[in-house]
Parts: sequence; C-alpha cells; structure tokens
Amino acid sequence: MSFDTTKTTLKELLGDVHAGKLQLPEFQRDYVWNEGDVRSLLESIAKGFPVGALLTLERGGSIEFKPRGIEGTKVEGVTPEHLLLDGQQRMTSLYKTIYSKEPARVRTAKGQVVERYFYLGIEAALEPMADIEAAIELVPPEKRRPANFGAIELDLTSAELEYEHMLFPLNQTLDPLTWILGCIGFWTAKGQNRMEEIQRFQNELLNRIQSYAMPVIKLSKDNSREAVCTVFEKVNVGGKKLDAFELVTAIYAGAGFDLREDWAGTKMAHGRLGRLRSKVPAKGVFADLASTDFLQACTVLHTREVRLQAQAGGAVGKEVPAVTCTREALLGLPLAAYRQHADAVEAGFVEVARFLSEQKILWGRDVPYPPQMVSLAATFALLPKHLRNAAATEKLAQWYWAGVLGEFYGSATETKIARDVPELLAWLEGGPTPRSVTDTSFRIGRLGTLRSRLSAAYKGFHALLMRSGCRDFVTGKGVETMTVFSDALDIHHIFPRAWCEKQGIPPQRYNSIINKTALSKITNIAIGGSAPSAYLARIEQKHGISPEALDAILDSHLIEPKTLRADDFEAFWTARRAALAGLAAEAQGKPVPIDDDDVLEGYADDDGLTLDEDDTMQDAA
Repeated sequence: MSFDTTKTTLKELLGDVHAGKLQLPEFQRDYVWNEGDVRSLLESIAKGFPVGALLTLERGGSIEFKPRGIEGTKVEGVTPEHLLLDGQQRMTSLYKTIYSKEPARVRTAKGQVVERYFYLGIEAALEPMADIEAAIELVPPEKRRPANFGAIELDLTSAELEYEHMLFPLNQTLDPLTWILGCIGFWTAKGQNRMEEIQRFQNELLNRIQSYAMPVIKLSKDNSREAVCTVFEKVNVGGKKLDAFELVTAIYAGAGFDLREDWAGTKMAHGRLGRLRSKVPAKGVFADLASTDFLQACTVLHTREVRLQAQAGGAVGKEVPAVTCTREALLGLPLAAYRQHADAVEAGFVEVARFLSEQKILWGRDVPYPPQMVSLAATFALLPKHLRNAAATEKLAQWYWAGVLGEFYGSATETKIARDVPELLAWLEGGPTPRSVTDTSFRIGRLGTLRSRLSAAYKGFHALLMRSGCRDFVTGKGVETMTVFSDALDIHHIFPRAWCEKQGIPPQRYNSIINKTALSKITNIAIGGSAPSAYLARIEQKHGISPEALDAILDSHLIEPKTLRADDFEAFWTARRAALAGLAAEAQGKPVPIDDDDVLEGYADDDGLTLDEDDTMQDAA
C-alpha cells in the first residue's frame, strides 16, 4: 500500500474543492447531514478539536472512478487531481458554510431539505466557556427569519444589520477583513468603541478556523484497485457499506459503462436480472440471485482464461495464476472481460434454472445452496456442445446432490466454486471425479438431526421426494404439480406431534425429517392430532380412497404403510430412515451405510431451530 500523510489547511482544501482539483467518486452517496451535524462540526473546528482525517486517491492509476464535484460546486468538465474517498460529509458542510457565498442546502432534524446561511454570534462566542454550537444562527436565503404571526424575528438583509446584531457571516471566515473593518466602522460611527471585542473575536475564533489543518491520508495512483476498494470500505464505516458490485459499478463508470443498468435494466427494458427472472415463475430460483453472484461467475471465466493463457505461454508452478472468484479478484475484473463473458454467464444461469427444475427445485427459498448456482452457471457457460447430453447431466446431478447432502457449500464458498468449475469440466471430458464428489458423503445419523428447512440437506430431501414422485395423501396429486400450481403445502408430521407427545416420544425424534413430509392444507386438517391408523381410516372414508390406493401414496413418500397403520413409530422410524438413506445414496451415487448409528448433534438446525408442523413449504407464486 503506497500512501503518505500530511496536514492541509482548510483554506487550501476548500480552494481545491472549489476549483475541482478535489472531487468525489461518482458512486459516493449524496450529502445527508442535518443542521445539528453541521453546527457540531463548526463548533469542533472553532475550538480546534480534531474532526478526523480525510482519505484521498491520486488520479491516473489503475483505477479510474468517475468523478463528480462536491455539492454546491460548479466543476463539470474539470479533471480532478485527487478523489475524496472519505470525508464527503465534513468537506461538503465546510464548503457550504464557510466558503460558498450561496446559502447552504442542509436537512432539518426531521429530514426536510432547506437552504440556510450560517452566522456566528460574536458576543455569545466570546463568553467564558462559550457554547459555540448555540451561538450559531441559521437564517433563510432571504436573510429574514420570521417569528409568529408574520413578524420578523431577525433581519440580516444588509451588512449594517449584520453589524448591528453582531452576527458574523461564516461564509466570510477565510477572508473576513472587509467585514471586520466595516463592523468596527459601523460601531465607531455610533459612538461606540467595540474594536477590542471584534479583534478578540478575530484572533480567538476566526484565526483558529483559518489556520485549522486536517490530516489527509493520500493514496498514490500506484495502488491496485483491490487495495483502494478495501481501504475505502474499511474507512467508510459511517455510511452505507458498499458491496463489491457497487464498487465495480463505480470503476466501470469511469470508462463510460453503466453496470447497474446492464444488470438491473431501466423502466423501458429488462437488464440481465429481469431477463433471467422472466425465464422462471415468480419467486423462482432467481428470486434472491445477487448481482455479486453474476460477477463471481464472470470472474471464474476470466481467471480461468488468464490461467490457460499463462500455461500456453510456458508458465509452470507458482507462475500459473489460480482460477478464483474471491472478492479481490472480482474487484479486479476488467470491463473488457465482463463484456466478453457476461452473455455466456447469463445463458449459463438459464441452464441452471432448467437443471434445478429437473431436480424439482423450483423456488428461491428451496435452493439449498445459492453458491452452487454460481458453479453451475460458470460450468454451463463453458460447456462445449458435445457435452450437452444426458450423460453430462447425470454427472452434474451427482455432483449437485453430493454437495447438498454432504452439506459441502456451507462455508468457504469462493474457494469451492473456483475449484469445482475446472474439476467439473475435466470430469465431463472423461477426467477424474471432482473432489467435491469423492470427499463428501451423507451419513445416516444426520437424518435424525435434520429438523429445520434452513438446512440445505433438509431442503434437498424435500426436492428428492418430489423428484421420486411423492403424492398428496388426500388429493393424490403429485407434490411437484401442486407446488407449480401454488396449492398450499406444509411440512407436516407424519406421526402428529400431539400423538407423539402423548406417547412420550421426545421432540428430537418426532421433529426430525424422518417423521415429516410435504402435504396439502386439506391433508393437514384431515390428519389433525390423531393416531396414523385413525387419520388414514378417516381419509379413506371421507374421500373415497381405497386402502390399496392410499398405501401406494404412502409408498411414494417412502413410508412403509404397515408401520403407519399399526401406529408403530419405532418400526416406521427404522424403515423410513433406511428408505431416505437409500434415496440419498441414489442421488449422490455412493452408498450410505445403514448400520451407521452415530448421533450427529450440534448442527444449526438442531433443537434451537425446530419447525412446528405448520411450517409453510411454499409461498403463493
């Protein structure tokens, strides 16, 4: 990191602001301080208190943020020498109040934007232990402050009236001599000698403000964009934190490209996000797709290309750059690379939606691991035509379910995305199996602790049951069909909670996914809190379903009908546990040992996040 620290006077800093030598990055938020904030700042300056350092960036380096002048300046077309990364609110306040001759636009305590001139009461400011903040007077642009019933409380429409009220206009602080001499002459003409008082005000307050110097940390143009963005985020703690997408948007804006419009679109046309969401139902798998997800996929493609070019040029070992999508790499994504890869990535995400639909994952809230979509999108973007076949889809499904059921993408997702994409492509070309498939496994003991739909594996089993064709107890409709047509579905206990509690079955067992499945609202009502034998008989009688037909429906949920009809919770538990393990084994392409009796507690979805039996599975689309 290349920088230096110096102190610069307000007069010099504000002169640079006025001339456009010091401007803001275009992405900086607007000026938001209110009257109280400005008063407090002015008091600190007048008393010589520290108000924090400024952070600036020298122009002309590897990063070129689009500039804009500080509010109140007229510097369009002026190329700045430095950009103000931290200190916008302070410098804007000071420019408006002690430099600009125009009234300052500030907010009231209630947030209303108003225009005000700032004055400092000389007599109040010179009192022992003076409250400078209270000595600051604010008046409207016309310099008349009204009182009740239309009367004028304070009139400062001429210099003579300012002299009479002994109110010094703060926008003359840096060049006060004319006003000072005028005030002394005004009172001398009235036969009053107030020279000592006025000169004391000049010496004790105005001179202190004029000579006030602020620490300035100046980042040189030699710093990388990643370093600059990281420093900016760390110092910009007072405002809304900028994510990587906003920072890249600011970087691209310097080259005349509007990344935000490309992503989010306009009122007249969809951007990439809108086009993607138009491919799926409302609240579909792209409901929570983030702009940074899209940039991550582009970054994987770019860094892979750089790696391949380096290898083709003879680079070996540590000389070969890694495929990566870290935040630093994302911030370093060149605009040319984004333009090169964005269309392919967009098409890749469309393929992701189709793939997830085949796996019966239809809605955003049911996506087990959103980062896996990034890996898939990048893979589809790079997948050659000869690999777009059933065999490749089968391998991708095996990889996907190994990650979901093995709960692989719960942490260090950037590393896993960057590793998985090249390994997946190599595997589809006949190479070795990816480590995310070989190194992950589902353990049968985990079934007993899956109690919350916050868990990726919990969501995974719901999708796998839909994929295997489970049907509603009462309607007989496929759960997938009901989901698509927005029928209300709940995750419901198979052995009802009330019945389990009467039998002394602990919540840790009856709340497990082993004892849950997706059913309609009408089925929930039919089940109630009854024993399974009772509610099955009730469903058969009320809805005209034969025992054989209902048994077939139970089979579709991997429920052994005999155990349910006998109200045998232990036999049911053992049989369904084994059946769900078989479902997992089929999905991940490797066996799940049935004799694994490990009790795997301590997951995020253990007792503290238990769902009750009315946990809604599907919002209306």
